[in-house]
Amino acid sequence: MTPIPRRRPLTGALLALALIVFGAPWSTSRVVSAQNQTLFLSVTDANGEPVTDLTADELVVRWDGEDCETLALEPINRPVRLTVFIDNHGGGRAAHQDMREGLKLFLEAIPEDVEVALATLAGRPRFVARHTTDREELAGGIELIVPEAGASTFRDALIEEADRLHDDEERQYLPVIVMIAGGDNPEGSTSLQRAYDEMLQRMVDAQATVHTRMFMDSTKRGVRGQQVQVGMNLSEVTGGTYESIAASTAFRTKLPELGRAIARRHRLTSNQYRMIYAPPDGASSQPTIGIATSREGITMLLTLDGNVR
Repeated sequence: MTPIPRRRPLTGALLALALIVFGAPWSTSRVVSAQNQTLFLSVTDANGEPVTDLTADELVVRWDGEDCETLALEPINRPVRLTVFIDNHGGGRAAHQDMREGLKLFLEAIPEDVEVALATLAGRPRFVARHTTDREELAGGIELIVPEAGASTFRDALIEEADRLHDDEERQYLPVIVMIAGGDNPEGSTSLQRAYDEMLQRMVDAQATVHTRMFMDSTKRGVRGQQVQVGMNLSEVTGGTYESIAASTAFRTKLPELGRAIARRHRLTSNQYRMIYAPPDGASSQPTIGIATSREGITMLLTLDGNVR
């Protein structure tokens, strides 16, 4: 008889999935028959670099403290794709050069395999560079960003981007949208509230993340105009960030800082594992799920949908 190989002992404390509790994902009648479940793991070593050689026998999912059967572990690549909107409305002229220089430093922080698009907002949303990894094309797009007449179309740009994401049925990326504004400028968007509400839902459905960096001079400090409200709302709904900048020169530090955070996320989402497992018999429909590993010196980020933030 061939002996059954013993699993290597799992070291360290259980890494809890942020104590996630499922909100009764199945009806009572389905709990018994629902077997295969999925988790996504982003794994890094002590230097923060992705671990790409993890094997199934080094992991075990624990469902309410009980070990689950691992059915499959496979690598998953879900890269970030960036769309950057720059408010070039003439009213933000004082901050314009700082925004451009900050944007150049932002792009330096973004990995070269990330697709980036650049668009302006004055008068109407208009792309100066479509999604590309060509840095020369993106540099040329930045040169086309100049102050223009016409009100900002901050809200319309988000609605149009959400429509594009909704129509992209073959989407295999995680959308990240960055809104750069030189002040809470007069809003010229013509879209109705219904379109705005639909945009919010489509952003969530597409797993999009929206970050806003907005310069607010001393005369507007404490004021919450429409663009501020939209930026703050999107950050909350999509798990992004909103930051008000007191001095336009801060674009030169705040934008590359955001770029580094997005670069880190891209490294994690494009080097993931999808783990398929079977819950134990009689499993609870509202479990606490965690994972343990026999690999030392690694850090695991776990999600239910692969959308690492």
